Amino acid sequence: MTIRDSSDSERLERIERIVEGIARDQVAMNADISSMKDDISVLKSDVVDLKADVAELKSDVAGLKSDVAMLKAEMSVVKGWQTELAVERRARDVFRRLCRGHLLRFYPDEELHHYVRELTNTGAITRDDASRAESIDFLLEGTDAEGVAVMYAVEVSYTVGVGDCERAIDKAALLTRMLRREVKPAVVGEVFTAGFAQAADMQSVAFTHISNGNEIIR
Repeated sequence: MTIRDSSDSERLERIERIVEGIARDQVAMNADISSMKDDISVLKSDVVDLKADVAELKSDVAGLKSDVAMLKAEMSVVKGWQTELAVERRARDVFRRLCRGHLLRFYPDEELHHYVRELTNTGAITRDDASRAESIDFLLEGTDAEGVAVMYAVEVSYTVGVGDCERAIDKAALLTRMLRREVKPAVVGEVFTAGFAQAADMQSVAFTHISNGNEIIR
């Protein structure tokens, strides 16, 4: 029978301890890997939830932008109506500012419609012409500072720009042809965009500013 040398026995024990330590480390590592996998799984779930929340937020923001745009459009319409009402209530002051004259009347819608219908039926004007003519905001008739009869085709808008000048000129020219008398273009508004006053003066478009229906200035 062979008796193992003590040094070999000790060496074997050390190896066994090392192997046991490695085994324990492997178990701990496996546990850490398992825990890490769980953490990654939770993180992935959180990322999915976050993406869903972001998508929902984007949808909410898009809806909010749409609501704001709609509100702005509605407010623009309301402001336009308010400005037209202010002009209607302060028409004499508006007319006086346009030509330093005296307002006699609003040209009746029924009378304008009569001429439009007659000219359309005879083919003298197109349906597009008829629609444009009757879309004028106000036809104001009176006398100027020298007592000469004058009529204005008035375009009214809360925010007035160069386009309002062009529409007033177009409709005034059309109404001049239809009514067989001179109709001058005019614009009334509360907010004037840059370059409007210069464009209006260059094209001989009368204009005046009306503020909340309380103040009328040139």
